[in-house]
Amino acid sequence: MLLIDVAFVQARPSPWRQAVDLANMMLCLALRSDPELVYERALRQFSVEEITEGFAAARGLALPSQLRRMLRAQGRDLHAEFVRLLPTPPQPVSIQRWSLRRIGLLALVLLLVVFVGGLLANNVSNAVALETPLGTDSLACTDLEPLWLQAQAVPSASQVPCVRSLPVGWTLAEVAVNDGRSVLTLNHDRAGDAALVARLTASCNPTGAAEGPSATAGVRHYQGIESRTGAFTVTWYDQFPGGCVTSRLHLTTDPNGEFAAQAPQVLGFTTRAALREALSQRSDGRLQLDPGEAQ
Repeated sequence: MLLIDVAFVQARPSPWRQAVDLANMMLCLALRSDPELVYERALRQFSVEEITEGFAAARGLALPSQLRRMLRAQGRDLHAEFVRLLPTPPQPVSIQRWSLRRIGLLALVLLLVVFVGGLLANNVSNAVALETPLGTDSLACTDLEPLWLQAQAVPSASQVPCVRSLPVGWTLAEVAVNDGRSVLTLNHDRAGDAALVARLTASCNPTGAAEGPSATAGVRHYQGIESRTGAFTVTWYDQFPGGCVTSRLHLTTDPNGEFAAQAPQVLGFTTRAALREALSQRSDGRLQLDPGEAQ
């Protein structure tokens, strides 16, 4: 026994759905009988126009997948056999009929997909973390609060970067801290925005850079220079136990090398031990920078 759902689980099927279901029902019956017999019986309930409309619409994906598999298994083109029984071959009816309303809805859906996709991409990208600023325009080596946050971001770092001095023209644009790193961005009034960007991380790879003298005890200093036509880039790596500060200076204008000479003067370091002691003193011993080390 074959059970045929003529409404395809729809309480109020559309005229197109009814036409497709009529043709599908006749095809299902013809699988176990004969197209001529099914066609003759169908004429008792439906007009030739209704049957013609049904076979005009029942094509491709309009046929249920189970019905398509059964038709292939029998090796018969029952659809073509029914079409030959019709007085006039039907003109195919497309599943999708385009209109201005449908195009507008499709464009709206695409815009929503792009918008949601952009939100998801931003939520999982590292760029968002780097663009989460502390909201401070100062990072002097005595500004304890942002220094504590940097130290907590990279718990292994024995040194924490700070702004030692700001030569004329340099400004601290942003300090961003997130799990595993902190980023300091400095602008220059003539060299441009983000002329100097320094990143504190747990490690770095100074391969290809040359080691040079360091101004801070316990810090190994490396320098790599990349010079191209119209641009000058130098990268410094300051390594110390448990951490590294990678500073990248990118200039497109520096005719006398003045800005490049000033950049190394900007950053300094504060030890983790000093920050730990300062936090303990300010909180009367209630707070610890590294709770796991508290006695």
